[in-house]
Amino acid sequence: MAEGATRTGLPDAFVTERLRATRMTGTHGAFVAAMHADAALMATMGGTRDTAASRRYLLQNTEHWSRHGFGMYVLNERGSGALIGRAGLKRVASEAGARDGASVAEIAYAFVPSAWGLGYAGEIARALVAMGFGLLELSSMTATVLASNGASRRVLEKAGLRCAGQASSVTGEPKLRYELGRGQWQEGESVSTGAHLGGKPGGAAPER
Repeated sequence: MAEGATRTGLPDAFVTERLRATRMTGTHGAFVAAMHADAALMATMGGTRDTAASRRYLLQNTEHWSRHGFGMYVLNERGSGALIGRAGLKRVASEAGARDGASVAEIAYAFVPSAWGLGYAGEIARALVAMGFGLLELSSMTATVLASNGASRRVLEKAGLRCAGQASSVTGEPKLRYELGRGQWQEGESVSTGAHLGGKPGGAAPER
């Protein structure tokens, strides 16, 4: 694990009200490749990716788990068992982190088109925020989103993140950076009935 990145890491699997999250491994290659080949899904993520790019993505994310003790999950609907997406936390550098060694994680999520509009993104984002701050030594969480992607911006705002300005974009399409600091999250927890460290963070619980 990266020094100072975690206390105990995140669980290999957990459940929310409607989702089951399982640590991404090499066995998920076919699903990752199928997601990357879906033009509608990848429209806001730089376009489709070929098989080689999907293999690199999978390798990078399995190595991330080994190094940091947290990373990306694949997501199943608890009701149907269908694989419908991926989500997780990625260790990233920030301007603040570069100065003081603070640990920052980026929230990432993507769902197949058939699962859009059902509230799954908000459900997993809230769980990741609560588990990230509850189980990891993170100073803040961040996310980037296309300025035109109103749905994803609302997901992040409902999870507690706030727009912190422009983000870099390799495609030239305007992107925004969203952030949530540990202190802000703790203040919100003191007046919220949402995530609790002693219970089910964000509605999430270790999978039995």
